[in-house]
Amino acid sequence: MNRKILLVACAAVLSCSVGCNKYDKLLKSTDTERQWHAALDYYQRGKWNKAAQLFERVAPLSRATKRADSAYYYLSDSQFHNGDYDLAGYGFEQYIANYPRSLFLQEASFMAPYCHYLNSPRPELDQQPTIKAINGFHEYIAGFPLGAHRAEADRMLKEMYNKLMTKSYLAAKEYYHQEYYRSAIVALRGSLEKYPDSPYREEGQFLILRSTYLMAKNSVPEKRRERYQQTVDEYLTFAAEFGQSRYIKEASDYYVKSMRFLGKDPNPELVK
Repeated sequence: MNRKILLVACAAVLSCSVGCNKYDKLLKSTDTERQWHAALDYYQRGKWNKAAQLFERVAPLSRATKRADSAYYYLSDSQFHNGDYDLAGYGFEQYIANYPRSLFLQEASFMAPYCHYLNSPRPELDQQPTIKAINGFHEYIAGFPLGAHRAEADRMLKEMYNKLMTKSYLAAKEYYHQEYYRSAIVALRGSLEKYPDSPYREEGQFLILRSTYLMAKNSVPEKRRERYQQTVDEYLTFAAEFGQSRYIKEASDYYVKSMRFLGKDPNPELVK
């Protein structure tokens, strides 16, 4: 039994060795036609790595032929299926620029931003791939408003937009956690102005109020009056928009304390 297993294993290794040698010879061959047909065969069978390597050889030699656009499209698509989204995305972008009349143009126009979408990192990290994805999906929708991937593009655009919105808010909130209250106010306000439909709007407005109060509380004497007045103004803004907020009691407390510092009686109707 062990002898049979050993023989089968040896046969498998020998077969693989022969196959690899055959493929290596094909890669080094100068027979472009043979490489082209072999690349197509590997592509159709989902052998993406082998297909990509062959298309890399064939594509540059096909620039003056009718199959040039196909060769470069299949190359990028093979790289995509290999999971090499950087190379594939760049390849699809070059394809769009070089072959604007190709039958593959619509698909390439979607795949280019889709590669960037797949490379998009979590919100805390650099969002260049996200921005590229957004720009690319907008171009796809503008060029192919009834395209086959329109619904996908719309969905992913919303997802990427939300990611940028989250990054903007988290970056602003970090100033608050570091107790840089002036910077926190500026950054939070800027984030909420840029993304007015942010799901973080309520918390963001409250943190602006709290930061204003803490800045007033910790100010030098000559700055306190002005900053407590700013706290009152921020509270009025917050209460007008979020009168039923889970933060309203704490926000109201800042209002009362600020009014007392200013020597004024808090408006009972505004105290929660």
